[in-house]
Amino acid sequence: DGFDFVTPPGEEAGLGEVVISYPQAVRQARESGHGVRQELVILLVHGVLHLLGYDHMEPDEEAAMKEFESAVLAQVLPIE
Repeated sequence: DGFDFVTPPGEEAGLGEVVISYPQAVRQARESGHGVRQELVILLVHGVLHLLGYDHMEPDEEAAMKEFESAVLAQVLPIE
């Protein structure tokens, strides 16, 4: 049996958590040819979209998620 997430009295449970492996982010940044800070932002946005219900298991879901992800990243990442 699992454990229930405990919240402080009067607080509602959040959507979840985004956990990012820093060593993996460094590897992905190197492979993608951009900085670690940019990769961390990309991973954070991607993770939050998952918490909001977006997924990329099916082609139509993937297209919708990528479109929204690109729109968000365009607002938060400087043009390099």
